[in-house]
Amino acid sequence: MSDFRVGAGVFFDKGIDSITFKGGEAAQGLPDQRELTPADHAERPQLDQLLAMPNLDDFLDQATRPELANRDLLMPTRFRQVMDSTQATLRQAVAEAQDSAPESAKLLNRAVRLLNEEGALRDLVQMYRSVLYQG
Repeated sequence: MSDFRVGAGVFFDKGIDSITFKGGEAAQGLPDQRELTPADHAERPQLDQLLAMPNLDDFLDQATRPELANRDLLMPTRFRQVMDSTQATLRQAVAEAQDSAPESAKLLNRAVRLLNEEGALRDLVQMYRSVLYQG
């Protein structure tokens, strides 16, 4: 049995300074945000899961959640790369469909415009985020 009396053993020999300060060890920080993969699912607290009965919102949330084969696509840098390549592919499809199918070209043009707007909004958010970091 351990002896926890004051002054007995190595239990109280450490002192508060050696407990609270890391001597000579480099402080570990969080990894860069770009390198963090997104979580599998947005989890609710376990008590809520036990006590809450499933309802229509839970069913709709589960039904509309996409199945992801590659979670790395949700990382911001890779998502942006895929979005830019998709936009370039759509522009090429618009150029090819301009003469043969004008209705399809209109739809593809609209998709390109939506991707342009999404890219502009993401750039604006990134600018605001960098301004907040500087502040």
